[in-house]
Amino acid sequence: MENIAIYWWSFNPPTKQWHFKVIEGVLNNTDINKIIITPSWERMDKNHNISHTYRRKMIEVFLEKLKESWLNTELDMYFFEWKNNWKTTTLKEEKYFRDKLWLSPTFIYGTDVIENMHKWIGNSDKYIEQKLKKIFVNRPWYDFNPIKYSIDNYILLDIPEIIDISSSIVREMIKNKQSVKDILDSEILKIIDDNNLYI
Repeated sequence: MENIAIYWWSFNPPTKQWHFKVIEGVLNNTDINKIIITPSWERMDKNHNISHTYRRKMIEVFLEKLKESWLNTELDMYFFEWKNNWKTTTLKEEKYFRDKLWLSPTFIYGTDVIENMHKWIGNSDKYIEQKLKKIFVNRPWYDFNPIKYSIDNYILLDIPEIIDISSSIVREMIKNKQSVKDILDSEILKIIDDNNLYI
């Protein structure tokens, strides 16, 4: 039986130094044997800056690179395409995948989200903190304090070789004409350069 994790994020752009290594680390160091990549649509807390056409192209290239590395991944574009996107919540995602997969999947997060979980929409009974199955990838600059935030039902994963960098920082670097060739795959970087994205 497959043990599946959901990696739901913006992937704008997907990076080889965070997103790729998170997926590789989870598959190689936990009992998860498949990860479903689930790109978000427009999130209220994110400025996507570019058209969905380019985001889709980069995500598809990213999936190809994962497959080339024999990492068991799948792409689910349901929430990317969802017309009711602004109402997307973690609980709706969990229900969608529970209905689709006939099991309760694990969700992958960075430890930086912990302090805000209690504010997430529809989470009045602390289901996300206490019942949702979670893998937290350690971001060293954030204090992991599960007792303080009533976190249960989780695994904490350290990935020593990972570079703690966000897509937001990458977009800012591109805007400031700083090199990101060590952070992004060359094909993804070509899409960005050829179309003057994030400038």
